[in-house]
Amino acid sequence: MKINTGSTIGIFSSSYGIIHDTPESAKRAEDFLRDNGFAVRHGKLWGHKRAFCTGTPQERADEFNSLLYDPEVDILMASVGGIVTNGMLPYIDYEFYAEHPKPVVGMSDVTTLLMALYAQTGVPTYYGTNFVTSYARLSPYRDIALDCLCDVLNFEESYQYTAPEYYSDEVIEWEKPLIREKQIPNKQVTLHCGKVSGRLIGGNLWGISNIWGTPYMPVIRQGDILFIEDTETNADLVECRLGQLKICGVFEKLGGLIIGKCRDYFDCETEMTYYDFIYDYIGRPDYPVLAECDFSHCAPMLTIPIGITAELDAGEQTIRLVR
Repeated sequence: MKINTGSTIGIFSSSYGIIHDTPESAKRAEDFLRDNGFAVRHGKLWGHKRAFCTGTPQERADEFNSLLYDPEVDILMASVGGIVTNGMLPYIDYEFYAEHPKPVVGMSDVTTLLMALYAQTGVPTYYGTNFVTSYARLSPYRDIALDCLCDVLNFEESYQYTAPEYYSDEVIEWEKPLIREKQIPNKQVTLHCGKVSGRLIGGNLWGISNIWGTPYMPVIRQGDILFIEDTETNADLVECRLGQLKICGVFEKLGGLIIGKCRDYFDCETEMTYYDFIYDYIGRPDYPVLAECDFSHCAPMLTIPIGITAELDAGEQTIRLVR
């Protein structure tokens, strides 16, 4: 299903209750989407908070399912991530989703839900913008994010990403007014040249580890292009999560690797960047590896699909989606 001006975006809250804690930011995001011609439908847990999340796993799944059942909702978008989205996975109506698919978009901890939907149904999902953390930002970052989301959902034969000129790695205090954002010159980094075509699979590295070995994690196939990103993490934690993938033989199957920017990474005195650490740890593979990409917790957040074929040219630093 395509998203167009007039489409209705249903907001679900699978983990952290950001709308409760920062209603002004939620209003700013909603106003931005409405000003761009979209309708916004509040999920049942809009503005709710229960300790560290918005409700019980069953309640959070019920909110998601209700938006899925609603014929007026065209796309489902997470309000934000968190740490407990995986708890709701057993209660999702996968059978209905397979028969009546809608684009589902989110990032960070929402990785677990996106992966589960794809693993259970084979319907592509979209690692992309969260409602508050993408659209309560300032222009041009929120504009770039929305344009990319629409382009990725609407392309017919192919779509090639354009790296933004600038990005910001700020950790936003959403309860405070947002007056300005950093503009850091953007630059992707080629770690190993080469060109490959394969199925895109991936998301937040921490989120992947939370469902690994369960029916909600898609099987990594030979030739897949894995994309990973993380935020506010240390080198030792990155090694732990990479180690899980390595001992399961994931890196031996890949046809390519895309690494997103990592905000607030601590090198633990290794004197290595996040992507240098990953590249060194997995053993300098012979497949193309492109790093510092904009599928991450930095702004602007571009949208990348799970389960759709892409062409990665690490030497030319291009990623193209193809049907």
